[in-house]
Amino acid sequence: MMRTSLLMAVLCVSVGCARAPTVPVRYVVSSAEAPTFRISQGKGTAILLTNEETGARAASMGVLELQAGAGVPEHIHADSVEMLYVEEGGAEMTIEGQAMTVKPGDAVYIPAGVRHSARIPEGAPSFRAVQVYVGPGPEARFRQGEPVK
Repeated sequence: MMRTSLLMAVLCVSVGCARAPTVPVRYVVSSAEAPTFRISQGKGTAILLTNEETGARAASMGVLELQAGAGVPEHIHADSVEMLYVEEGGAEMTIEGQAMTVKPGDAVYIPAGVRHSARIPEGAPSFRAVQVYVGPGPEARFRQGEPVK
């Protein structure tokens, strides 16, 4: 009996039983139901779709919307990879000291521990991107913004 319990415990850990979500997994999250927060001094919003609150423990996904003149100051996600897929507008990004312009249809990969920032030039169209963090957590900072009803 002891051997069976030990074997089951080892098997459970190896396939992820020990990491069972603490909340029920929501397989589909409607953007209409997802919490949205004002960010970037009122010049943007972050829609938090999937994350630990929806049972997604390995990654998070949201939608980032920024108006002209908005910016994201230089920062680092020590333990999380960030990926963006630009749907609308464009942005001037600096990643690890390299300035670049991103536009609709571009995918952006930012490894964990890499400094990055973004800004939407004055007069530019609004920016909209799907944002994924592998190693969720950085999206929690958006909750500091004012909730949007």
